[in-house]
Order: sequence, then C-alpha cells, then structure tokens
Amino acid sequence: MPHEPSATRRTALRALVLGAPVPLLLAACSDAPATDLTPGAGVEDADSEPDSAVVAGVLGEVGALVALLEATRDRHRALRGPLAPALRAHRAQLEAVLATGADDPGPRGRARVPGRPAAALQAVREREETARRRLVGLAVDAESGALARLVAAVCAGVSQQQVLLADVTPAGGA
Repeated sequence: MPHEPSATRRTALRALVLGAPVPLLLAACSDAPATDLTPGAGVEDADSEPDSAVVAGVLGEVGALVALLEATRDRHRALRGPLAPALRAHRAQLEAVLATGADDPGPRGRARVPGRPAAALQAVREREETARRRLVGLAVDAESGALARLVAAVCAGVSQQQVLLADVTPAGGA
C-alpha cells in the first residue's frame, strides 16, 4: 500500500508562509528518504501545465534581478564590487532553472536605476524582497515536488543575498 502523507507539501509550505509553528510542520514530515536535489533532477517536464507558468515566473523574477544588478553596476562604479557576488549567485540560479529544460526567455529588458548609489542600492534590496516573496508563492504553486524544491532553493539563495546586501554600503557616496 503506498504511503499517504498526512499533509501535502503544498499545505506545509502554505503553513510555513503563514507562520505555522514549527512543531506542527514537523508532525507532517515522514521518514521517507530525501530525493535528489541536484538542479534538474526529477524535473522531467518543465513544460507541463501549470508548472510551465511556475518556471516562467521563476525565470522572470531571477532575470529581473540579474537585469537590475547589471544596470546598477553599469551606472554606479562604486557598487560594482559589492554587487558582484549577488550577480554571480542570480546568474547561477538562472542556469539551474534552465537546466530543467526550460526555454531561455532571451534578453531581459534594461532596468531603471536611481541616480544616487544609496538609492540604487535600496532599489536592489527592495527588488530582492519582491522576488523572494514571489518565489515563495511559486514554490507553493509548483505541482512537481522536484520543481518546488528547486524554486525553494532559488528562494533561499535570494534570501541569502538579502542578508548579504544588508551590509553593503555605497563606497562612492550616498
């Protein structure tokens, strides 16, 4: 008889997003072995509905971050070094999602960057937060468990960049 989970992954993720206590979430866990979390593992059909919309959403969010970081680094020389790690991380995230077999949407539009370095840095931080929130929703919406894990990993990476960007200051003035 197949294992019937007491709570679905979607229920657990929604509870996590809505702030359910950790013990309740852990009660829904099983002793089943973890699956392969390698990018693309188990994500055989990235074009299946509605997962194609999830993949497109992830590519859009991370692509927007890459475009903003590139434009900000081009406009503000003082931010080139401090923003380089975030740009590398987000490019790697794009590659991981594309490794699922998703189609590359191609060139991303040019992002608007504020004229002052401090304002530009704040715009990057705000865009990271917007992407993080949207990625959580996309992880919940994914039908494929492997895709949901990949999107959650991308979301975790965005969250990590938020923490790192909190310590960045515009060396070239405010």
